[in-house]
Amino acid sequence: MIDHRRLKKAGMAALILAAYYGFVRYTGTGIPCLFRFVFHLKCPGCGITHMLLALGKGDLSGAFHSHPVIFCFGPFLLWLLIKSLGNYLFSRKTVWKKWESAGMLVFLAALLSFGILRNIV
Repeated sequence: MIDHRRLKKAGMAALILAAYYGFVRYTGTGIPCLFRFVFHLKCPGCGITHMLLALGKGDLSGAFHSHPVIFCFGPFLLWLLIKSLGNYLFSRKTVWKKWESAGMLVFLAALLSFGILRNIV
């Protein structure tokens, strides 16, 4: 049975994310990257907001160029998010299968490599 308190929390999180997306889309102002501010380098996550804004406009090329790693791993990450959210809402423990754990390790290695390479080039 679904846990209604958890459903409210998930709904609030979705509402906050949607509000942030709308705010950034219409003002062009987002949360600045603290890593970039301190070290003057792009962190592995820099570009995700631009990628999501491009996806919101249907611009797949712009989304890919904003953050190619997250774009390519997007379906996999969405799968894990939906699976984890379902388990959270039904108060079940999330257990990843071997292929999901391996996929996450590949994703993290790709993200770290991308974060290093984007600052060298």
